[in-house]
Amino acid sequence: MSGYRRAIRLHAEAGLASAEIEDDYHHFLVTVLHDGAQVTGARGQAIRYPWSSCPLAAVALDALAGLPITAHPTAVYRHVDPLLQCTHMFEMAGLAVTHAARGPGERRYEATVSDPLDGGVDAELACDGAPVLRWRLEDGVIAEPALHRGKRPSDFRSQSLAGLPHEEAEHLLILRRAVALAGARGMDIDRFATAADMDRGRACFVFRPGVAEQALRRRGSVRDFSTGPGPLAVRPPVGARP
Repeated sequence: MSGYRRAIRLHAEAGLASAEIEDDYHHFLVTVLHDGAQVTGARGQAIRYPWSSCPLAAVALDALAGLPITAHPTAVYRHVDPLLQCTHMFEMAGLAVTHAARGPGERRYEATVSDPLDGGVDAELACDGAPVLRWRLEDGVIAEPALHRGKRPSDFRSQSLAGLPHEEAEHLLILRRAVALAGARGMDIDRFATAADMDRGRACFVFRPGVAEQALRRRGSVRDFSTGPGPLAVRPPVGARP
């Protein structure tokens, strides 16, 4: 399936959990430290990113201190304002916390979203190689499965997912983000000199007044993973810490 691909690698051990994400536009690594009950610290690393100011958002992760270690992925949205965070480092921090709650081990998510064909798009999410969620979208609206028919991916917000089982909510949040980002494959973002030139309004740490004007476009940072081994194809060395 030709289209957008996003991979997420989760790792947890005693007192530490990490989440790494790579796709066409981003490569971030977030590490969360905890005492078993709550987050004691968090750090982010911007490896490949669209705007010069993206790495500055790593310091905003300090606000996660005190977040309870919980398996539900929506808890992080109630602890801090996501608009003050880098969307991707923030979401990876949330996934790292949920993975810490599951205990030591690893997990890998892979999301694929086909390029549009006659208004139709197929979006799929696999966890450790097994399919866990699939949507067929027609003109941006979910047509299949019947359970979600008539909804848009953007309808699956943290507030509406808070009452769902944590695994189901996690899958929906991940695929929702993948579908949203897939639409950028048809855009020439390199034509914008700064984030402010996109006129998106207050959307995240970078897209806010005072920051967007200084956030320069990192031209040439996009990768096309529609063919080949895909994002996060290279595994870290055995025993390597995040």
